[in-house]
Amino acid sequence: KQWYQRRVAITAGGRQGAPGEAAQSIQLNPYIVAFHSQKNTPPTCFDGMTELWTGYSFMFVDADGQSKWSQNIGAAGSCLEEFYPAFYTQCTVDKCISSSEEHKTVWMATAPDYENYRHPLGKLKIDRRRDELLNYISRCVVCEAIFKMFVVHSLTDEIPECPEGYELAPSPNRHIPGAPQKWVGFSFWEVSVDNQGLGVLTDEAASCLLYYVPAAIAECDAEGCKLNAEDQYTSWIRNTKEDQMFTGNDRESFSDAKGYISRCAVCQRPEASFISFS
Repeated sequence: KQWYQRRVAITAGGRQGAPGEAAQSIQLNPYIVAFHSQKNTPPTCFDGMTELWTGYSFMFVDADGQSKWSQNIGAAGSCLEEFYPAFYTQCTVDKCISSSEEHKTVWMATAPDYENYRHPLGKLKIDRRRDELLNYISRCVVCEAIFKMFVVHSLTDEIPECPEGYELAPSPNRHIPGAPQKWVGFSFWEVSVDNQGLGVLTDEAASCLLYYVPAAIAECDAEGCKLNAEDQYTSWIRNTKEDQMFTGNDRESFSDAKGYISRCAVCQRPEASFISFS
């Protein structure tokens, strides 16, 4: 009889346990984005995003003055966790060559804190002035998001409005003193070195740089980096107002040049601020 009673108890099941934890939502195809601060302080992800890593803003490789390949500055590959001025090698069936004088990497430079400031002339040697050099390399962050942003370019000197149903996205630099709190900026197109241009798609948030910088890059080799290379140019979407047409030498000063650049804004759905992975 006792054996029977124990068997019945086992068959009927035990006491009800404590409730389990709620299941976590999983995003199998999230958006992975990179933000660049143009400062020596890393930017931050938005509320509802997950930070994956911070690093240094990498733009492209120049192998021999003719062979160049670039990174989309809105993608994770443009944010390298460590700064190495010469981090690649070229190989044949017989050998691999690294640290050649022709091997260059190009990084996004920091924006000056005031208009008349210029980066140091000449090359900053990595073996003697590494800490100083890193102050001039833009920092970045890679974020995981479940919502997408888009950019609006005004083609004027006025900041555009987001379409109905959307709002301005927060600035990735909002925690940096003196930085804008919303993502409004200047319409960036491409950087050119040795007469070869490497750009960014203008429908991506990365094409709206927070700061206008005529010389936006640091050109580096195994020895160090130049911040004012003579052969570098940047291209921006211009302000197309009729009264601001280019005439003669009317772009001589930094402050004057800013007026010829289109303004832009990055937009998102209002619900984005309340959505997260947790």
